[in-house]
Amino acid sequence: MRRKRCYILFGILVVITYIVYRMSLYYTPPTFRQPYQMVVQADDTIRIAYIGDSWAYLHGVKEHKCRIARLLQDTLHCPVRVSTFGISGLTSKELYEAMYDDNNFRGFMSGQRYDYCYISAGINDTYRKMSIRYFRQSMNCIIQMLLYNDIHPIIQEIPDYDITISYYWQNRVMKLHRHLSMLINSTPLDCKQMFRDALDEMIRENGYLGNVSILRYKSWNDNYLNDISHLYLEDRLHLNENGYSKLDSAIVEEIISSVANDNRRNGENLY
Repeated sequence: MRRKRCYILFGILVVITYIVYRMSLYYTPPTFRQPYQMVVQADDTIRIAYIGDSWAYLHGVKEHKCRIARLLQDTLHCPVRVSTFGISGLTSKELYEAMYDDNNFRGFMSGQRYDYCYISAGINDTYRKMSIRYFRQSMNCIIQMLLYNDIHPIIQEIPDYDITISYYWQNRVMKLHRHLSMLINSTPLDCKQMFRDALDEMIRENGYLGNVSILRYKSWNDNYLNDISHLYLEDRLHLNENGYSKLDSAIVEEIISSVANDNRRNGENLY
């Protein structure tokens, strides 16, 4: 009988150890990897990549890509190519790791050299209640990867999605997981502003100002409560056609501003 209890206790200890180990992997920020070189094209085409979570994935519709290309071509008078690769549900760490470990994603990144890269990452960090450190370190690694290849990152600031509704829609098991994450990572239910502030702080501390753009959510979604039905799908989390149209216009303005600044530094005219 005593031996049986010892076996049971040992089994419980093994299970607890495994759970703790898996949780530590789940919450641990990524380890920096040596950036890989992307292909360089010697032409006047401006190439833009959309990468990230479901927001990037849903931008893969042909009409979306054509819209942003058309808007830029009308102003810059040069060929524009827009490509997208997103995986729904990715956190910032998972995005960074996918750039190396997912063969399709790595092929997308290394198959051509992009001039600009729009990054939608961090929404699922706030949704899953990951830590600020997890988000900061992941975004820093992604930025270093892009800057190594002379790609200008355009980072989507955490949008003003309905994070409370997203929590209440989950089942009891997922809610319990979220509460555990909030406890471990000191991340409250509505943590969006914490992550926005953390991104700004990381950009300043690493000297990225001028080399990295942050697309402020208020630049295209000034009043979320008034714009829910106009810009978002019924889930209050993902953009509809109108939402992507406004987002693309804001990205275009950011790229045009960046091109103008580069041309001024080089003593050239924009048009």
